[in-house]
Amino acid sequence: MQPRVTAILVARNGAKHLERTLKALSLQTRKPDIVITVDCGSSDATAQLLAEFGPTQFIAADADLHFGQAIAAAVRVTPPPTHDRELLWLLAQDSAPDPTALEVLVDALEIAPSVAVAGPKAMEWIAGEYIHNFGESMTPTGTTVSLVESELDQGQHDGLSDVLAVSAGGLLVRHMVWEQLGGFDPALPTVDDSLDFCVRVRLAGYRVSVVPAARVASAGDGVAGPNQSSRGRLRRRRVRAERSAQLHRRLVYAPAWTLVFHWLSLLPLAFLRSIGQLLRKEPGAIVGEFAAAFGAAFNGMRVGNARRSFAKTRTLGWDAIATLRVPSAEVRRRHALKREASLFGLHGERPEIRFFSGGGAWTMLAAAVVGIIMMVPLLGADTLTGGGLLPLSPSLPELWASVGYGWRDLGLGFVGAADPFAAVVAVLGSIAFWSPSFALVLVYALAFPLAAIGAWMAATRLTDRGSLRALAAALWVLAPTFLIALATGRPAAILVHLLLPWLFFAWFAAARTWSASASAALLFAAVAACAPSLAPALLVGWLFSVALAGRRVMRFIGIPMPALALALPLILDRGLRGDWLTLVADPGLPVPSGHAPTLQLLLGLPGSDGWAAVLDRFGIVGFDPQLFVPILLAPLAVLALLALLLPGARLASGAWLVALLGLGTALVANQLVLAAIGAEPVRVWSGAGLSLYWLGLIGALIIGLRSLRRFASMPGVVAALALAVVVLPLIGSLHVGSAVVREGTGQTQPAFVAAEAQIDNRVGTLKLTPQVDGGLLASIERGVGATLNQQSTLDSTDQTLSVREKMLTELAGNLASRSGRDASADLAELGIRFIVLQPAGSSIDAADTALRTETALDGNSALAPVGDTEFGRLWQFGETDTAASTPIPARAGGVFGFVTLLIAFAVVGSAVLLSLPIGAGREAVRQANRDAIRRAARADAKQKPKRVRRRKGPVASDLNTDRDVPLGTDLEADLAIDRETGVGTKLEAPDGGTADSVEDDNAR
Repeated sequence: MQPRVTAILVARNGAKHLERTLKALSLQTRKPDIVITVDCGSSDATAQLLAEFGPTQFIAADADLHFGQAIAAAVRVTPPPTHDRELLWLLAQDSAPDPTALEVLVDALEIAPSVAVAGPKAMEWIAGEYIHNFGESMTPTGTTVSLVESELDQGQHDGLSDVLAVSAGGLLVRHMVWEQLGGFDPALPTVDDSLDFCVRVRLAGYRVSVVPAARVASAGDGVAGPNQSSRGRLRRRRVRAERSAQLHRRLVYAPAWTLVFHWLSLLPLAFLRSIGQLLRKEPGAIVGEFAAAFGAAFNGMRVGNARRSFAKTRTLGWDAIATLRVPSAEVRRRHALKREASLFGLHGERPEIRFFSGGGAWTMLAAAVVGIIMMVPLLGADTLTGGGLLPLSPSLPELWASVGYGWRDLGLGFVGAADPFAAVVAVLGSIAFWSPSFALVLVYALAFPLAAIGAWMAATRLTDRGSLRALAAALWVLAPTFLIALATGRPAAILVHLLLPWLFFAWFAAARTWSASASAALLFAAVAACAPSLAPALLVGWLFSVALAGRRVMRFIGIPMPALALALPLILDRGLRGDWLTLVADPGLPVPSGHAPTLQLLLGLPGSDGWAAVLDRFGIVGFDPQLFVPILLAPLAVLALLALLLPGARLASGAWLVALLGLGTALVANQLVLAAIGAEPVRVWSGAGLSLYWLGLIGALIIGLRSLRRFASMPGVVAALALAVVVLPLIGSLHVGSAVVREGTGQTQPAFVAAEAQIDNRVGTLKLTPQVDGGLLASIERGVGATLNQQSTLDSTDQTLSVREKMLTELAGNLASRSGRDASADLAELGIRFIVLQPAGSSIDAADTALRTETALDGNSALAPVGDTEFGRLWQFGETDTAASTPIPARAGGVFGFVTLLIAFAVVGSAVLLSLPIGAGREAVRQANRDAIRRAARADAKQKPKRVRRRKGPVASDLNTDRDVPLGTDLEADLAIDRETGVGTKLEAPDGGTADSVEDDNAR
């Protein structure tokens, strides 16, 4: 009896590819005996094309059936099979077979009665010489493996025969076996339906084979098999479906006694695999990972039905297919090879950095030399003091305890949110884990080379010329805001200046890779934590990036998330207090700064340039710094403005936008007074905004100079030398004594108090500081004294007095006057054991206050004078066991602190994992390979050489159609057009008339 073939063609909104498939089906050398077409609720011309084809049966389904359901519906209208030579040929709208495909497949089943399923070699739809899919298998853990995919077909796999499975598109199966096994598993609508079916075929005692000579073109529409599109939504849906199918098969194939363990492991595995997805730069797969896990865990009766169906037909053990599985080591080897081949496709073209050959190493070395010269007075220091510099907590647990929401041991203590800057300080202190305070010394020691290398790397995004990169590094290192921050002891501002170039470096590449996007998110969070006043400007830049990102928008959407997660407790705390403006207050120890004139800010100077003091010191007259400093800075401004008139003006306008955002931030910050130290107001420092201002100016300058080409050197050198003259007093500030930073002792309390703190780490010390207006500032420090990581803007910006703070002010007033009131009870209640009267300074009013306070304290019988210390005059209250220190409240952070810390850990941890440059996952590599093949095919189709050449007679030959065309005819109308590839369309002579000899440029 002759074989009887029933071809079933399933289509769903597939008019784009269906015409070619129908034509290929009609050209088969071995015609199907029956053709059944199934339209799955299409809304385009699919139904019309299927009906016009004239099938034996046409099924129009209203519902959106998946491939297995559509095949089942078609099989139901066929008579039951009576012998094993009745065959089903499964096709989709994008399964266009070669003319001999069916004939070869039928022959394969005819000569091998044990073969129940035969599959063709699936080729790429556009790039027909590349293999789309050829044979399937799985690893010992059940992961699906395509034996051959995205390879140029050179016959290298034509010896392949027996396989574990074949893909669904073009599959030829014996009808009786299909009925015996019940067709595809309904729980596998798209992914692994064919793999699962072939596994059941194998374990039922039949064979599965591939037939290399049978070729079927596949476009990956998502009808037979998953949609192969690289678009984000479809790609995420495919990954989720693949994981769902894998988990379903695992539960179906597993022995009954292991089902409980598999079920319990679903969510833990989803969590662990989500970490892996972050490392593989596939964050979009995480939601699908958990969705697949929940779907497998609560899938109703699907697993039970599939297990019963599987048990009915299974006659062999798993050992029967062990040799057909692919070892995990082989899968990793294949992935590594594909990954190497697809690096360019994954990451795109990258500018060459050439750190050593391009002068980066020499630039860093020169900056290090300048830094050493400037920091000579601080060489050998273990700690630093002055300005906003304070020691850090001596141990890492104490350091990290300052992060998040909880007890803030400042003054009288309170429960509240830490500044995000505390997390930055904790990370910084962890670098020098043996002595966290030494991390600040390292920042000062390495400030110049770190700033230079950051600016040099940022410049690689703008130019490939080493000299311009070095110029950018020099201008960034010599930025006045950076040098003033170093001289005045502003650690947060120093970190901002060091981090901004790296933020630009990562942001510039964020659209290209997830690793760069996550790095930009972490740097965004660090910069916003160190300088909250910069957050609005950074958010404006982020909005511009989102608006211009196009399809890459998802890589920008999450950039502010780590910053938001770190600031969430503080934002909620501020919201409860109703004081939103203080969110932009500078973190760390408050440092006073005067109001800067607008012209000074335009020049990029957040404070004095130092020239007035130098000229006065040396008695030089006749030079006005307010005149020659703008003149010296003029070349830099002119070159930056010139960039708007030269090639690259569009990029330069972006740099100027950054500069204007920075300048606007500085102007607004200059007007904000959000904190106070006694009688002295503390402004938001404008230097952070000016660092962003300088970044934009230097970027515009580099863009302008690169357009000048060989004329760029002289203007750049002039600008750098002029800036060096401007900042010369700032570079020498440590040498001439104008800087407030100096070597510290590591203590902020007298040695007597520090020794007592070794016994009681919360011993209280009342510090009294005379003010210039004649007042007295009272504050309490616990233990060894204040640390940088404990500072909080909630405390520094709070201008209200609580009941206990009012009690403290009354206590200080009574202690500083001869009121006769006994303050012992108040001292004991507040846990104060020591009193320090700090030096008064040069103010007459402060000196009078200090003298009056000292006299009162000496006359207080409850206090025992200890003597003068480097921090002021010291008194002790009672004996060691007289005053007990106040304990820290238990569970001060509560549930809110735990939840916000967990959120911050999850968001920031995810960003860290995503930023690690480990490489792309298998899905990304596979998709990159396929996309590269398709792009190459399209480019080939557009650029394929077309030639008309003279032959014996007056004819021309088209290389794409292999047809001879008589000369003198209309070539455009007469040449054949390949509608699938677009090759061979339109061939005209250069003058628009007839052609004698025309050759495409690409053929030369």
